[in-house]
Amino acid sequence: MKGRPFLGVISGFFFGLFGAATLFLFGVIPLDSHLIWILPILGIVLGLFMATLAPFGSGAAPETATTEGVTYASAGDAEEAAPSAEDTPQATASAEEPTEPTDS
Repeated sequence: MKGRPFLGVISGFFFGLFGAATLFLFGVIPLDSHLIWILPILGIVLGLFMATLAPFGSGAAPETATTEGVTYASAGDAEEAAPSAEDTPQATASAEEPTEPTDS
């Protein structure tokens, strides 16, 4: 059996329980209704069903990124290729002298 049936049962129970509590608190169903007990049981069954269909389990390990066919520059080339702080627009904008606003 693949999936996580125990997790499905637990989460389905809580989903049904809190769903029934919500319906009761909003006045949709009265406290003496059988839905208060049916919804958690239905949640357990639905959670177990969904957990068996879930794509979890011991599948093939995901492929890792490879570096085949990729060439890297040497450390010296990387320093030359990287833009310096003086070349960035923010650095040139801050290096200029501020101008006074003019009234036109």
